[in-house]
Amino acid sequence: MDLKKSKIHMKDMKILITHELFPPEVWKMHEKLVYQIAKKLVEKNIQVTVLTTGNPKIKNFDGIKTVRTPIHRYLMNFSLPWVLWYGKDVDIIQTNNYNACFPSYLAGKILRKPVVCLISGMYGKKWIKMRGPIFGRLSMLVEKYQAVHDFTKILFLSEFAREEGVKIGIKRKLTEVLKPGIDFKKYKVKKKEPFVLFVGRLAKQKGIEYLIEAAKNLLNVEFVIVGEGEEKKKLEKTAPTNVKFTGFISEKKLLNLYSHALIFCLPSIGETFGFVQLEAMASACAIISTVPLDYKGIRIESENVEQLTKTISHLIQNKKIAEKMGKENRKIARQYTWGSFINEFIRIYNLIKR
Repeated sequence: MDLKKSKIHMKDMKILITHELFPPEVWKMHEKLVYQIAKKLVEKNIQVTVLTTGNPKIKNFDGIKTVRTPIHRYLMNFSLPWVLWYGKDVDIIQTNNYNACFPSYLAGKILRKPVVCLISGMYGKKWIKMRGPIFGRLSMLVEKYQAVHDFTKILFLSEFAREEGVKIGIKRKLTEVLKPGIDFKKYKVKKKEPFVLFVGRLAKQKGIEYLIEAAKNLLNVEFVIVGEGEEKKKLEKTAPTNVKFTGFISEKKLLNLYSHALIFCLPSIGETFGFVQLEAMASACAIISTVPLDYKGIRIESENVEQLTKTISHLIQNKKIAEKMGKENRKIARQYTWGSFINEFIRIYNLIKR
C-alpha cells in the first residue's frame, strides 16, 4: 500500500493490535513491548483493541480493551477469522512477527486495511546454532513465512535488526527503524561492585553456556545470573562456585543488582536487540555483548570463550575504565524514551493511506 501525508485525527483513529500473548497472563519482554505500544496509544486518545490468547473473561487490562481467544499461542497462526472480524472496523492492524503475524497480513489484504508489522526478534541462519540442523532450518522457514510479506510498513528496533531482516528477504523500502523506550527514572546508580551480571531467559540463544565457561577461567570474579528457562538445570550442573543463579526476582531486587553491577554481559548467539542491555546501560553498567547496538563497552564475537574471558578480566582489573563506560552508557540510555517511540508510531500511522 502506498504512503502519503494524509492525517488521521487521533481521537478517531482505531487500531487493532494482534499478538499471541498479552499481560497480565505473561510479562516477557516481547509482551512488555506490545503492552507499552498499546498503553501509550490509549494515552494519546487512540482507540485500541488487543486481539490475543488467554482467558476470555479478561476484557480489559490497565485501560486497554482486550479480546482473548482460549487457544494455545501457536494456534494464533490460524486466527484469520478473528482478525477479520475485529479488523473490519479499524483503520490499521498492528502486529508482531510471531504467531499472529501471517493471519494479520492476510486479513489486511482481504479487508484492504494497512498492516504494520513490528519485528521484535530476527534470527535467520542463527536458528541452526540454537536449535540444530533440522529444527533450526524449520524455524528459519517459519520465521520467513511469518515476516517476509508486503506489509504496509515493517518496523525494526535497530539498524542491525533491519539488516538481519533484509538478509532473509524483507524489502528494505518497506522498513523503518524506531528506537524503543525504557522507564529511565526507575534505574539508579549506586557504588559499583566488581561482579558480572546477566539478566534474561536461560535459553540456548542467549549464549549463557559461554559465560559459564568464562567464569571457570575467572574463579576470583563473581557472576550473577538472573532468570529462568529450559537451560537452567544444565547450566547449574556445569557452573563453578563463583556463579550465582537467582531465578526470578522482584523488580526492586533486580534494579538493585543493576545499580551495583560494574559489568553487564549479554553473550547472545542470536539477539538483535536487548532490552535488558538497555536497562543495564541506564544503570551505568559497562557492557560486554555480541549485540551491535550503540553502547560503551566491548563488543565480542559469539561463542568465543577466550575473548569473553579476556574482556571480562580487562574490565574487572580496570574498574575506572569500566565506570567511565557506564556513565557514558547512562547518557546514551536517556535517548530511549517511550514518548518519542510512540510519537514515531503515530507519525507512521498518519502517513498511511486510509
